[in-house]
Amino acid sequence: MTRAYRILLLGLVFTLPSPAIRPETSCSTCHADKDLFDPEMTQIVAGFEEDVHAKLGLSCHDCHGGNPEMGVADDYGAAMDEGYEPNPYRGIPTPAEIPGFCGRCHSDPTFMKRFKPDARVDQEREYWTSQHGRALAGGDTNVATCVDCHGTHGIRAKDDTGSRVYPTQVAETCRSCHGDVAKMEGYTLADGTPLPIDQFARWRQSVHAAALLDKEDLSAPTCNDCHGNHGATPPGLDAVGFVCGQCHGREAEIFRLSPKHDAFEAHNEYLAEAGSEGCAGCHQAPEPAAELSGIHAFSECASCHGNHGIVRPNISMLSPPPPSVCEICHGYLESLGEEVEEPERIRRSHEAVREVVMTEAAALGLEGEELFNWLVDKALTLPNHTAMEQGDEARIRLRPEFERLFTKFRIGKTVYTYEDPATGELVEGRVTRCDTCHAAEPLMADEPVGLETASELLSHMQELTALTARADRILLRARRGGVETRGTLLEIDQAVDAQIGLQVLVHSFVVDEESEFMEVQAEGVQHAQTAVESGREALEQLAFRRRGLAVALIIILVVLIALALKIRDISARRDEHPTTG
Repeated sequence: MTRAYRILLLGLVFTLPSPAIRPETSCSTCHADKDLFDPEMTQIVAGFEEDVHAKLGLSCHDCHGGNPEMGVADDYGAAMDEGYEPNPYRGIPTPAEIPGFCGRCHSDPTFMKRFKPDARVDQEREYWTSQHGRALAGGDTNVATCVDCHGTHGIRAKDDTGSRVYPTQVAETCRSCHGDVAKMEGYTLADGTPLPIDQFARWRQSVHAAALLDKEDLSAPTCNDCHGNHGATPPGLDAVGFVCGQCHGREAEIFRLSPKHDAFEAHNEYLAEAGSEGCAGCHQAPEPAAELSGIHAFSECASCHGNHGIVRPNISMLSPPPPSVCEICHGYLESLGEEVEEPERIRRSHEAVREVVMTEAAALGLEGEELFNWLVDKALTLPNHTAMEQGDEARIRLRPEFERLFTKFRIGKTVYTYEDPATGELVEGRVTRCDTCHAAEPLMADEPVGLETASELLSHMQELTALTARADRILLRARRGGVETRGTLLEIDQAVDAQIGLQVLVHSFVVDEESEFMEVQAEGVQHAQTAVESGREALEQLAFRRRGLAVALIIILVVLIALALKIRDISARRDEHPTTG
């Protein structure tokens, strides 16, 4: 080893961070004494061992003040001397004092940079701008402060999985207050209605919670990603689109250029003039005005997708939905006719299953929206769509090809359920649909019928969905017969990609022939048609192989029969003229 290398290695060793050592102090000596304090108090000392401050070498007196010298451990007055010049004893802060108590260090850049060069030092200043901070400054000591979110003597680093502010724990931390009926009593929203306590329950059913908690995607949003951290303030109606647009930039950009965006702004002006009447101030029809009379403003994203209960957007949001979920993938494509006709055997199989399913639904008395939602669940259990998975425990699972298309095409229900924290009962939340606001007939003489646009959007999307699904079924039958179809599967992938593109372009609310929506739809249809044609050729190839195999088997059978007869004839002649040695 060269001398220079040894010097470099030695330098690295001395520059590596070493674990901080937290010495015993008069505070820890006394508060750990079980003869003086009950288990709850002595646990504070034990729990502090894992605290982020303890791991950095800080101790009780760094926050609470006082004389940490062991020599005064038995002298309470000296240990907790408010006149101790180096570090006066500050004791336990009141709720109103907590932000400043923590900010004493966390707002000091010189102090904080000793531990982390890029440490933020604006948390306290931001806190006082938040709803919590403003309420606390106004004398409300019931609101959250630093310790309510971060804890007290067992504070973990924010990237520690055990931290109360780790991404997967944030919602539970916020829920500890916002899901507490007693704690939230008396608080109201800007319009005077009681502050809801079901935010967590709704969020837990959302697409965001599914990604964060079920799929362990730490980039998925939780409370603070939308509301902020220390300066937590519910997004204003004008800011919601910008909050959502941080992740969903493409959708936000398309929507802001759409006629819907301008309509929302115009409606907000009307609603402001209407006052407490809301929509009913202009729309006198019983539906949907009666349902929407409580709306006093429209926001870019939340008006359609909601706020906390943002379930994965699905095809049921557009109106009117098809009478049967089955039609989404198995519907007859009138616009394309016989060009993409499904093979008779596949069609008969579907019709037989559909008849059984619809008979069951009729026996249950289901119709309309109830039937639609029931069929969504039923589709996930049908033998055609499922298979038995062998393993340690055999279980029914969705066939990969069905699960893929079912998910990509966003087939879902019009409702979702969650538990009401106030009553413990299951509550049904509804997905906002186009017909939630738009009536089947104009409510005002000069108002366009929004359902017409919704119907066109849905119709074009369903055409591509059904055609892609048909191509996939045809290719699946050919593939199971042993025909190579990998090249054609690329066409289906491109059709699926186009379908996903349409789900984004819905936010344009434009279905003109020259619109980007229609261009992408036409491209998708072309790929799906190509896949159907290739699939039919594959089936013809499969049928040709089977016919060839049948002919070959017949020839082989004839040869075997002829050979058997020949052997039989030879044997008979040998028996008539036996040979002798």
